[in-house]
Amino acid sequence: MKKTYLLLLALSFCVIDGIFAQTEQKDYYPLIPETGEKQWDTRRDFIWGESDYYICWFGDNIELDGVMYRTLMGILDNPYHSGLVGALREENKKVYARWWSSGLQYYREEVLYYDFGLQVGDWFSVGDEDEPWYIMVESIDEVTMGDGSVRNAIVFNEGWGDEKETWIEGVGSLAGVTHRYDPNLVGSYFSHLQCYFEEGNLNWTDGECWDDTEENLSENISLYPNPTHGMVYVDAENLQKVEVLNLYGQMVQCQESSAIDLFGLSAGVYVVRIMDGEGHVEVHKVVKE
Repeated sequence: MKKTYLLLLALSFCVIDGIFAQTEQKDYYPLIPETGEKQWDTRRDFIWGESDYYICWFGDNIELDGVMYRTLMGILDNPYHSGLVGALREENKKVYARWWSSGLQYYREEVLYYDFGLQVGDWFSVGDEDEPWYIMVESIDEVTMGDGSVRNAIVFNEGWGDEKETWIEGVGSLAGVTHRYDPNLVGSYFSHLQCYFEEGNLNWTDGECWDDTEENLSENISLYPNPTHGMVYVDAENLQKVEVLNLYGQMVQCQESSAIDLFGLSAGVYVVRIMDGEGHVEVHKVVKE
């Protein structure tokens, strides 16, 4: 009887240990931190042979219709698409977006853009409300990041070309944080996240990076200091024009001088477009403290 009791007790401990092992949860890494910096560097390859590069980062918190969001900013090397991208919020592993309409100067209606709580076999709509298009979770893999953290990667059954749509916790889509799979755009271009930074540190890469740091600028153009308390200087051969835009895409300065005076502007992030006589165009973000 005593042996039977001990055997049952040992089995009960094994069952309890197994339950705890199955219910043990990994840390969840939110896409939208309350504070801190993130940056995504994305490349788009168009079917006609051209490419462009897009940098996104989080801005300030903002209240819209009584709900708190965090603004998302962007710089495209096409000089006419830089500034405010939209506002994001996260709740229960779901990420909601209100995209900014630069032409009409207003935030669009909120949409569910990511759901990191999806499980294998779940469906998610990536189409428009009028024409929904559903993709299915094919697998949930694990990715080891540059900081050593292990995060879930949700893999879907469709994607850009031969690359299946994949979302990494805290990162978003591997097509770019704002370039989640869209069946309406397939056939126009392929989008690839090249680098992802947290607090200024590279935390994921496909092996090839592009950003707005000094070493990646053209040899003919440089800009300093950045951040600045007021003055910024452009070092460029045959400088033609310098434009300064706020993060709503509105031009606040346009000049031919290499000395940019930001003393009269509010603290924040500005986009500077630098053009030289040879047709080079550099687009940078400048922080005014």
